[in-house]
Amino acid sequence: MSNIVYFSVPSDVPSGGLKVIYRHSELINERLGSSQIYNMIQPDSGFACSWFSHKARIKTDKFLDPGNDFVVLPEGLIFGYWKRLVEMGVNYGIFVQNGYLMQKNLESSEFHDAYKHAKIILCISQDVIRCVNHLHPGLSEKICRVTYSIDRALFKPAEAKEKIITYMPRKMSDHSKLVIAFLEGRLPAGWRLQPIDGVGESEVARLLSKSMIFMAFSYFEGLPVPPVEAAHCGNLVIGYTGQGGREYWQPPRFTEIPQGDIVSFAEAVLQAARRLDADASLLDTTAGCETLFEAFSPDFEQRLLRDFVSRVDALFA
Repeated sequence: MSNIVYFSVPSDVPSGGLKVIYRHSELINERLGSSQIYNMIQPDSGFACSWFSHKARIKTDKFLDPGNDFVVLPEGLIFGYWKRLVEMGVNYGIFVQNGYLMQKNLESSEFHDAYKHAKIILCISQDVIRCVNHLHPGLSEKICRVTYSIDRALFKPAEAKEKIITYMPRKMSDHSKLVIAFLEGRLPAGWRLQPIDGVGESEVARLLSKSMIFMAFSYFEGLPVPPVEAAHCGNLVIGYTGQGGREYWQPPRFTEIPQGDIVSFAEAVLQAARRLDADASLLDTTAGCETLFEAFSPDFEQRLLRDFVSRVDALFA
């Protein structure tokens, strides 16, 4: 049985992309085979993310076995590594969680060669698949769709919702500051803004569970995580799709705002707050949510990962 080694970075700053990598590695270990997390910058440190709960295995040596190890490189951290893997005879794939970061730190010729030598191209969303097919025509047979899941035992509505509007200030901070400026002094009585920043997964879930509205400031993203978590917590989600979010951005739970339309953004939030003041049962709307729950369920995540592991095993057969 092959061993899948996810290359990562030793960062404990909350990041949806890192959490997905750890989650995939953990699931493969528990259900599908063998997997490890390899820290690219400090391989011997034994570093593991601590801002969320996980059981991922950490690889603490620098050795790779060409006859057994399959390396997964993040799309934004390919430079230098892919060539060394080719020289070592180690099979590798590229995990694209953001189709707009694929060319980061790579010259044009190296960019295409890195993907040409990859055995598998993991794509987190339909938008990522579209980006890969546009930039690398002819490599569609290498594409393997994967996704992430949401823990519904953790991300769920609180029994008593409050008139809170949550947002993540690290996402497009210039835009969030503008929207807040357009909201200040105009929110209906009792409503308040709550930033979510620099906290662990459980605290994110707690704050989202209490709020009624979540403002999404997604930039270019493959399949933005916070809006999905907010929807699972019973929020009305208003904001930018980040392109990849179009895959799940369906009314009545989600309201799309064209990127940069600050006035429309603020007006949509104010209208939502007024509607909820008039009829709080709007948060009970489940239309479309079952589809959302299925799309981000552990069963669906595992089904796609099973296909990935099978393709890796076939390389070593």
